[in-house]
Amino acid sequence: MKKLFAILSVVFLAVTIIDGHAKSYYSTAGNGFGALFPNPAVRMQGRYRAIEGDRLVDENATMATALGLDTTGIRTTAYRYQLRLANTNNKQGKSRTIKDPMTGGKTTLTSTEWGLVFNRDGDGNYCAVVLSCENSAPLDDITDRRTMRVRLIQNQSGQVTELASQRIAHGVSLEDGDNTLCVDVDERGASVSIGKSELVKVIECNLERPIGDVRVGYLVGPGACVSVERAVLTIDDAQRVAATATTWSLETLDEHFSQSTDPVEGYWRYLDRDLQDEWLRLGGRYTLALVGNGDGGYDIVYVGGARVMRSQWKPGMVKGHLRPTIFAGNYDLEWIDATLQPLGDEDAYATLEGGGAILTLNYPLYKSQVRYARVLDDADLRP
Repeated sequence: MKKLFAILSVVFLAVTIIDGHAKSYYSTAGNGFGALFPNPAVRMQGRYRAIEGDRLVDENATMATALGLDTTGIRTTAYRYQLRLANTNNKQGKSRTIKDPMTGGKTTLTSTEWGLVFNRDGDGNYCAVVLSCENSAPLDDITDRRTMRVRLIQNQSGQVTELASQRIAHGVSLEDGDNTLCVDVDERGASVSIGKSELVKVIECNLERPIGDVRVGYLVGPGACVSVERAVLTIDDAQRVAATATTWSLETLDEHFSQSTDPVEGYWRYLDRDLQDEWLRLGGRYTLALVGNGDGGYDIVYVGGARVMRSQWKPGMVKGHLRPTIFAGNYDLEWIDATLQPLGDEDAYATLEGGGAILTLNYPLYKSQVRYARVLDDADLRP
């Protein structure tokens, strides 16, 4: 498989730019682990998830496999995801006992699983790289050999299929130390690399990428306690720019609006904001165009005003979509942020208020909103 990115040791590096076309998003304790941990610490039945010191810790005391998903939607075909993580419940000779809260029965596990999730689609299907460690002869100190099993699995509608596996004994921590786990994804499949201090490719497999946005994250098997030091998501900017391209220009928008009778279609300019800056920041004082898409909704087209990644944003690019709901003047919102990434808030919505003069974009997950005002005088349109 063609490698998309040069090998990166995430022990020392967090961000990589490849030929000016790739952008890395990393999550560490300094930014609260960003989209990998968007909500405060939470205790659930049999599961604990919180930031402790400089680590994201997720312990699973249930018999069901748990996922910790990044809220970032990945639209491009090619991307790389790396985790620097450990399973603190992977100590040699130690077993874990889990109590079923429903039946009261207990299960003892001598080995726990953890790993990396990728290609997780909107239906809950996903692929994962699953790690576990075992001893060949636990009672024989002379012949005993401890190894790590690396499995590439696919979960479709709850049915798990093993696509490939490999056993390794060197170059990785076989107990509760950190390993870097990496998956490179492109149009042909996935390549898996792992290492304690240096990445080594261990699995390569053909895979069909799901249609639409996908997500990444980590996996916590029954009895495992995952401790994440760093997460790095690298996406090809060139593909993201292409994904936002349209046939609209300022001239064709002007011509379209001059003949439109739709009261929502037209230009809208930034008015004000109410943002939680620690979670969401303004990418620019945008001027936008709303264009009907034929199904009762609207495409949001960028016109101007970008501040973050200003050189990437050109008039006519898609900035988002408004999808109709059963309520008049209310729309489900899909927003593409300043970094050309779909914003990870599935509950985002937009409303038309003030007699159709104010467009409010609401992001409940981030407790934020931004308002735009209808442009009535096109002579003062261009930012």
